[in-house]
Amino acid sequence: MRIAICDDQKNDRKKMIEVLGSVINHFSTDEFDNGSALLKSHATNPYDLIILDILMPEMNGIDTAALLRKNDAKTPIIFISTSEEFGVQSYRVLAFDYLLKPIDREQLKDCMKRLFSQTAKKKQSITITYEGTEIDILLSNIQCLESNLRKVIFTLSENKEIEIIGKLTDFEQFLLEHGFCRCHKSYLVNLEHIDRVDDDMFYLTGGKAVKISRAYLQNAKKAYFEYIFTVEM
Repeated sequence: MRIAICDDQKNDRKKMIEVLGSVINHFSTDEFDNGSALLKSHATNPYDLIILDILMPEMNGIDTAALLRKNDAKTPIIFISTSEEFGVQSYRVLAFDYLLKPIDREQLKDCMKRLFSQTAKKKQSITITYEGTEIDILLSNIQCLESNLRKVIFTLSENKEIEIIGKLTDFEQFLLEHGFCRCHKSYLVNLEHIDRVDDDMFYLTGGKAVKISRAYLQNAKKAYFEYIFTVEM
């Protein structure tokens, strides 16, 4: 596991590496004292995890993460700070967690457990029959499923579509247990791929807009916000 640690305080970087070493095995770290250097390195060879200090000169951690998220919506970011005041802003850049300095070993251990658990879930797949052949699709690659008469359209990452014969109910029970929600009689949406919600619409990471019907509005929004505030953080 390649981890980037970005903190303008050398002693804080050293302490983080020590605590990480007591919590996980088989990792390497690159150290940065400013956000610009981190972004340049990540663009060349992406990290598996970024641990990012909030309070830094020139460009703070929130601004660094916002620039990173323009091209990378998936790399987990753990913010570290001496203050809680930036906690709300961290949601906007899809932070995985927000830890206070000095770093507590047990809190970091719990954070890493959740991170590894989430990573394992992303490896789960579903089997479908496409043009007479059984294929496995990673759940993390599915943005949404759409019912169209007697067919189901899978919208995948990069907006590629696969159409198969079937019904949403063929997949609903399994997918609802694995990070999807029903937002319309014709749609199942992957919570991981919701970029934002606006009134009665979900906007997905690929740009697709999905209608939330009145019958599912309350439950769909509840599922989305629980995902954002519980799973991501």
